[in-house]
Amino acid sequence: MSSQAMTMEKWNEKIDAYIDQEKAKIGSKKPVYRIYCQDKNDRSGGGLYNETVTIDTIGRFARAVGDSNPLYSDPVYAAGSVRGGIVAPPLLECCICSTFVMGALPRLRGMSVFDAGSRWDRFEEIRPDDRFTAVNTYLGVREISRHPEKSRLLLQEHAISLINQQGKEAARVTARVMIRLLSPQAQAEGHGGAKAAAEPRPHYSQEQLAALYENLDGQMDGRFRRGAQTLYWEDVQIGDQLPETVVGPYDEADGRSLMAAIGAANAFATKWGSLRHRHPQGVLDPETGAWRDPIDRHSSDTIARAQGSKRAIASGIHSQTLLARAVGDWMGDAGFLVSLDCSCKKPLFYGDLSTQRGTVVRKYEKEGQHYVEMQVEAVRQDGVVHTDALAVVRLPAR
Repeated sequence: MSSQAMTMEKWNEKIDAYIDQEKAKIGSKKPVYRIYCQDKNDRSGGGLYNETVTIDTIGRFARAVGDSNPLYSDPVYAAGSVRGGIVAPPLLECCICSTFVMGALPRLRGMSVFDAGSRWDRFEEIRPDDRFTAVNTYLGVREISRHPEKSRLLLQEHAISLINQQGKEAARVTARVMIRLLSPQAQAEGHGGAKAAAEPRPHYSQEQLAALYENLDGQMDGRFRRGAQTLYWEDVQIGDQLPETVVGPYDEADGRSLMAAIGAANAFATKWGSLRHRHPQGVLDPETGAWRDPIDRHSSDTIARAQGSKRAIASGIHSQTLLARAVGDWMGDAGFLVSLDCSCKKPLFYGDLSTQRGTVVRKYEKEGQHYVEMQVEAVRQDGVVHTDALAVVRLPAR
């Protein structure tokens, strides 16, 4: 049935039926298979990228988030640290298992799907040679907003448990996918389906770039990193702020570094194997006429524009890892990031700058442990917050 022929009443009925159908599945579990196996296993439970974490996995991920902390790369420094050896940076969990998990979707035109951000609950340190399996528990779909005659916005959630070789749950990632559905009327009026107007990447003044490079020098040299200097819970005050770090302009090298660290890429036949059954989610390359993988919106301005974006978009995972890195620098080697509850609010486009900042909003004790809550956010050069999160850090007490 075409979008013009479908009535608003029928459109709403189909969405309501879909939500009811998904409610019946809440609590169902699916195994998570190796993402690089070309077999007939159901991949709707997500995919394992790196079942075994190596010192190289850790090093690649640290480089992909611009983290020069020797705790993640220097065996001599790490052995003499409070951790007694190399550990993984916070959110390396994204290198173990895919967080962009989609269950069943509504069979309707005018649909777009995007990463809404994840909640990262971390229970155990991850170290070289740790091995993982994963289980995905479906949490269902709920409606976020409804605009009469225009669109409906739904949120689909999955809880992915990462189990290490000791049988312990090392982490749990609550992955969120936003589903936007345009009404037949909005589609008929041309909303959401047209190619976005070409917009060049921002051009920055020499003064802006000098300030950026000075900040990047500080990040590389450890100016914003507490490192081996222990931060005690008693010394933290409500209102304390993280040092501001700036990255960008976001470009192809940044995007490739994350994809390489995660292992979330296919080529040639395996790329076609992942694309051939998903043509409606892909796009035709205007130059070659061939199908392109929808993931190319994270690397190509041309493909992103064909999907309705003004420029290529940084992965939501990358923005979340930048917030985790800022918290990690602030808390030092003795701190532990317990949770990071992220919301991807707006895109970070290629060519944009991103400033990471945060403020302590709460201190508390629980079961003999000492915790600090921080509100953190990542802001584009135009002042728009593209990602924010509530972070919980465990600190040593005197």
